[in-house]
Amino acid sequence: MELRHRGNRSDNNQQMETFQIDEKSSDTKDEAIRNQKCLSAVPTLLISLTVLIILNVFVYYMDNKLPPTESNNSTSNDFVAKRAMSTLIKLANLGPRPVGSYENEKLAFNLLKTEINDIRNEVGNVNEIEMYNQKVSGSFILNMKNWKYLLSYEDLQNIVVKIDPKQGINDAILLNCHYDTVPAGPGVSDNGVNCAVMVELLRILAKTPHLRRPIIFLFNGGEEIMLQASHGFVTQHPWSKSTKHVINLDSCGAGGREILFQTTKSDSYLVDLYARTVPHPYGQVIGEELFQSGIIPSDTDFRIFRDFGNMSGLDLAHYKNGYVYHTKYDNLDQIEPSVLQNTGENLFALAKAMSTQNVTNSTKSKYVFFDVFGVYMFSYTELSGAFANFIIVLLSFFSIFLSLKFTTVGMNRREYSLHLLTAIVSPGCTIVTAVLTCLLVAFALDRLGCSMSWYSNWTNLLVYFGSATWSILTVAAYYPKIRSRTDAEWTVTMLNGVQLFWTALLFVTTMAGLRSSYLFAVMVLWPSAASCTLGIMNAGRTPAFWIAGYAASLFVPVAFVLYLTQMFASLFVPISGRLGPNVNPDYVVGTLMAMSAYATVGHLAPAIALVNRPRPALAGLGATVLLTAVAIVAVRPVGFPYSSAKTEQRLDLIHTQRMFHDFGGGVRYNDSGYLIVNWDRQGPRTVANYAPNAARIDCTSELMCGSPVTGSLAYHTGWLPGQPAPAAQRSAATAQVVVLKDDERRRRIVFNVTGPERVNVYVSPYPGTRLKSWSFVGEPEVATNWMGNDVYVIKHSSGAGPTAGDSQNMWSFWLEHECDRGFGEMSINVTLAYSWVIHKDLVLGDEFRSFVDSFPRWAHVNIAVASVEAFVY
Repeated sequence: MELRHRGNRSDNNQQMETFQIDEKSSDTKDEAIRNQKCLSAVPTLLISLTVLIILNVFVYYMDNKLPPTESNNSTSNDFVAKRAMSTLIKLANLGPRPVGSYENEKLAFNLLKTEINDIRNEVGNVNEIEMYNQKVSGSFILNMKNWKYLLSYEDLQNIVVKIDPKQGINDAILLNCHYDTVPAGPGVSDNGVNCAVMVELLRILAKTPHLRRPIIFLFNGGEEIMLQASHGFVTQHPWSKSTKHVINLDSCGAGGREILFQTTKSDSYLVDLYARTVPHPYGQVIGEELFQSGIIPSDTDFRIFRDFGNMSGLDLAHYKNGYVYHTKYDNLDQIEPSVLQNTGENLFALAKAMSTQNVTNSTKSKYVFFDVFGVYMFSYTELSGAFANFIIVLLSFFSIFLSLKFTTVGMNRREYSLHLLTAIVSPGCTIVTAVLTCLLVAFALDRLGCSMSWYSNWTNLLVYFGSATWSILTVAAYYPKIRSRTDAEWTVTMLNGVQLFWTALLFVTTMAGLRSSYLFAVMVLWPSAASCTLGIMNAGRTPAFWIAGYAASLFVPVAFVLYLTQMFASLFVPISGRLGPNVNPDYVVGTLMAMSAYATVGHLAPAIALVNRPRPALAGLGATVLLTAVAIVAVRPVGFPYSSAKTEQRLDLIHTQRMFHDFGGGVRYNDSGYLIVNWDRQGPRTVANYAPNAARIDCTSELMCGSPVTGSLAYHTGWLPGQPAPAAQRSAATAQVVVLKDDERRRRIVFNVTGPERVNVYVSPYPGTRLKSWSFVGEPEVATNWMGNDVYVIKHSSGAGPTAGDSQNMWSFWLEHECDRGFGEMSINVTLAYSWVIHKDLVLGDEFRSFVDSFPRWAHVNIAVASVEAFVY
């Protein structure tokens, strides 16, 4: 400080010095201290990385934690995983059990009956046990991925068991599993695990006193053929009429905890009972909203119980390690006894509570539910959640107002407006930049043939997380700053801007009625509460202290985001192997990683203003990400998505014989070859390498591409000409057609079909012709469209082949159509596609065997034989 005094001398009127305070040098020094960078780039980066790694390890541990197994010496009221495991081993030893196979219709059916009879004969049962062997036939229309299939089934089998308390009420509870499998594998997890758990539950619930409601156990023998056996139970079994609640058990993976991922609108408060009852709660309502949106390419029997049985309930499934789903690797090696113990303990507690407590009061309110690290589950009504969300929004705005009191002091109106506008706009620009960066990386990798590089190597996901992080930090480093604000004050403002962004999302998603808005509530609540506390403590006088306290409050929301990220990565990464070749899953993964990065790193990205010389560190981070991406492209083991151990590429090879008839009944064209169904993005590239002569199937000249494959994958299959299929398959499929003329413009066609256990029928009327009725339930409904004409798709399944002692099944149906022009010209196109899928019964030619063997070890090749006949009437 410099003191000077100027004035006028009294004797000569000269100006003389007077003393005044010149604070310029002091202010400059204080300004330098206030704007001094308090963080070093490299240590800050390393500490942040260490914290993220520690949180990820913690989240991984909690997400995979399973209970210890009970010993055989436990009391009769304890769930014993070892006993359930013995049942599972017996089922697994039967091998694949597709509908129509001897293993499913005889061996598995009798095995479960024997286990149940042993339980019925045990001493000490305090409840009555009844068993019913059900054989069902029927039909129904199912809307699956916007295709309305008519599903027809014959002679499917169910085992139905009821625990009936000697004194109780009639409203029953249903537990469901399916013991059939796909032809490709033994189905240990899908769904042997849950059937084994249900057998053990039957054992201990039979000895459980004080039950009030009957508990029905449905072991259904036909789920993998699009949920048909459960439909037979719901529509034909007398016990279904008294069944009000259902717990459905299924799987899309192997191992881990079963997740609650779906509820019903009616009586959805059952999830609250689940949250209060089970010892190991696990579920997220965001999973329910994603599943019901149709993004996940699968469905469960829960839909049948909900839509056709008017039941309310809960849908649970194992989803970890989805690579083995519907493959030969879904075997005993994937399942530990602790998996059965976790599921058994939860189901025992839940079924007992549903049987003993009052669960009959109906409510139409949907519930919000989510677990926290598998330790505790929150559940509350949608209305309560909306009210709580709005309270959190108000709290957030109040906390931001408190911090603005010290970050905007002394600003004029123009500076204040610019300051606030920057804080509001910057977060949106940051997250858009992060997403676009990841999408650009996804586009580049896909063009270079390296999509799905993370499929078997999850560390490659760091390319997307790192790209998003780099763009977030880079944008934050170049935020336009108001000169009158210190770095610490500016950081506080930008942290408030990020909080404001999440607050806006919370408000919008709540107004839109999305129950998954709870995620944003978690992200806003903790920093808002911390900011309010710090504001009330007047911590704004020391912004560094405010920033430290605010950062500490983010540990919970960041850990929760990492928990959800790991959960949905565990689900989606394996699913990407069966999304079809027309979907680039890198776009989905890139967007997920960008959102995760912004919800974790982005929370504290504004603090980069406090870092000394951040640009070299950012350049190093960017170079690391770029080099990793280059390694993915250049080094095959690094970027190659498949391995011969579980993470295989899925391909279907169908040896197909085709015959197309003209209007007069003559053969217009026939050929034979191999249909190649590509299940993922890399499929066409693999086929080009290992079957270079294959071409995309022609979907314009023949109805439904002249293919036995239905759904969206039908339009992306390859066709490779080849030798005819073995005579055993070609001669086994026939159709006798009888035309019954009622009048000149309306007629009925009767089809008598002899063929295998699976038959698809495609019906497409020409213009001026209408399909009026058929021998199936309900009015005909259009499934899809082909070349501007309506198409009706009928999928028929039979379980009677082996029981009849013959490999062929007889099936009859009729179609009635009306034509404005009469029937002297083409009026309707009918194509029948026969599929033999039971692998042990297939007769493969030498050419087919050689073709299957030509594919690499990392390809999971599922085989079938088909015959297609097309008629024009």
